Amino acid sequence: NRFVMKKYNLSVVAFVAVVSTYPAFAADPSSDTWSKNVGQSSPGKEVLQVPGDDIFGFTSPTDVGKPGDSGFANENDGRFGKRQGTYGVLNTKYEFSRTVADGWWMAGSLFGAFYHAHDVTGLVDVNHLDFDGLSFEIEHRIVERSVGQPFAVSISVEPRWGRLDNVAGLSSNWYAAAFKLFVDAPILPDKLYWAANMIWAPQRGEDPNNPSQWLDTSTTLLSTALTYQISAQLFAGVEVRYLSAFNAAWLNDNIGNALYAGPTMLWKINEKVAFNTTFQPQIAGRSTTNPNLNLDLDNFERAQFRAKL
Repeated sequence: NRFVMKKYNLSVVAFVAVVSTYPAFAADPSSDTWSKNVGQSSPGKEVLQVPGDDIFGFTSPTDVGKPGDSGFANENDGRFGKRQGTYGVLNTKYEFSRTVADGWWMAGSLFGAFYHAHDVTGLVDVNHLDFDGLSFEIEHRIVERSVGQPFAVSISVEPRWGRLDNVAGLSSNWYAAAFKLFVDAPILPDKLYWAANMIWAPQRGEDPNNPSQWLDTSTTLLSTALTYQISAQLFAGVEVRYLSAFNAAWLNDNIGNALYAGPTMLWKINEKVAFNTTFQPQIAGRSTTNPNLNLDLDNFERAQFRAKL
């Protein structure tokens, strides 16, 4: 575990280094390329912005909208593939949101899930669709872009109650909170955009095989993405995500890590409706259960995807 934790800590350091050194490879913020559409920070200069839609795949942008904005999203996140048998999960989220004040966004969500597992080592065969709980999220933009400063930063917390075990799909009441940090920046005006996310989600839940026993677990996510604006309606890019699983609420018992990468796409159907999708196979990983095998298929899956409207 000590070696795995060193790899995890190095990935965190690398993530911070990318954020801190970004201006070295971004477009010159003092030039006229940093101009767009959201108010002037100094006479004759406007601040270039990143579009507020989900243009980065799983990675979230920092935009929280304008006060009074309301929205609805249907998010479908799929996961499939274990080392043996057949395995697939589709998590559906119905999110109702509103920007309640300048820089403040809130959302309430309900969840459904479909689980299918057959002949998977360590899992009971399941094949069912069920209601999977509720969540509430509040997000605040803490850093605004300005002339000479292209970054924006938002923070968010999302408490969640679930009814199904995340892996087995069996009945299991659990409670979690996802603590999130979002960063994004424009690279080329109206063309190329970058974003990164950091998420830590501690969880406490019933053991699905023994409901009288409660277990503490947690997951972390580091992600980064680039997207290119092909036209006013179409964005395409690439995303990389590093996921880690822990047998404790804190980051002191790492049991597996997985690296996913794949293409992303967003289609703006009209000014109020957009469709976001991505497909990402696991390209590297390792679990403590099977340290000599490629990929972590004990805690994660061969591939993950999203389709969000």
